[in-house]
Amino acid sequence: MPFSPTTIQPLTAAAKVTVKFAGLMLLKPGADDRLEVGIHRFSSDHSFQVVLVIKKPTRPPTLIRLVNGPLTRPLRINVTSIPSPGVQTFEATPGPFVRSALTNNEFDFRWAVNMRSLHPGVNFNDGAEPVATLNAGVLYTPALTRPTLNPELVQGEEPTITDRIPLFRFSADLAASISLPVGGQVRLNWHELGVPRSFVLPRPLTVDPAETTYTIALMNDPPNILAASREEGPPHEELDLYYRVLEDTRGLIPFEERYTLKVTPLGPTTDEVPCMPVTLLP
Repeated sequence: MPFSPTTIQPLTAAAKVTVKFAGLMLLKPGADDRLEVGIHRFSSDHSFQVVLVIKKPTRPPTLIRLVNGPLTRPLRINVTSIPSPGVQTFEATPGPFVRSALTNNEFDFRWAVNMRSLHPGVNFNDGAEPVATLNAGVLYTPALTRPTLNPELVQGEEPTITDRIPLFRFSADLAASISLPVGGQVRLNWHELGVPRSFVLPRPLTVDPAETTYTIALMNDPPNILAASREEGPPHEELDLYYRVLEDTRGLIPFEERYTLKVTPLGPTTDEVPCMPVTLLP
């Protein structure tokens, strides 16, 4: 089932809790309006970590590293409220999303690259497991590539004009805005070396003022982002890495059906890409 869309723009900087997704990840709908996030692990130069960013009023952010290394069991991020509000997507206008329209909202979730629009029915294999799950929030695009990047998806080694899909811009990362109900909490549960771990937000008022906001950042980027950018070193081909974990009923997607991501020669700045998350939406 697809996520329910909302035309109400979510809180961004003012959200009590934000979950951010950066790097090689695949987002798809799960049961009970949950979000399932496949964490790509079939790449030796990407490492997974979860960092909590705490922003108190008038203070610089505090960073707490919660997870460092690949997941061995699922990571669960649950908003405690009855009933659970489920996960929605911010779609500023109803109807088809025309990527070239100058009036598009920059926070629209549909800027993300949807691999099922290229390969219907595709899913990720165990190369993107265990998964992270989220049970509530509004998904949106917190950062877009700049217009001069001119990205396009290209199929085949000698593509014709029909083998090219202009993206214009796309989501450099994704986020979920969570508005907590009165008394609501966000609970994180995971395992570290086989030992159950948990963390609860918001922290007590004796630790954090009421105006404190929190960002849970899930990151699966290269340790040295500069070396993985298109401005330094060899080209970093994200879609080639994604095709290592994407399968349909035939198995891995045949090479002749795969797409590559082409950009202008200058490429993006290092905080803009190198590795964007993708979606698997109906």
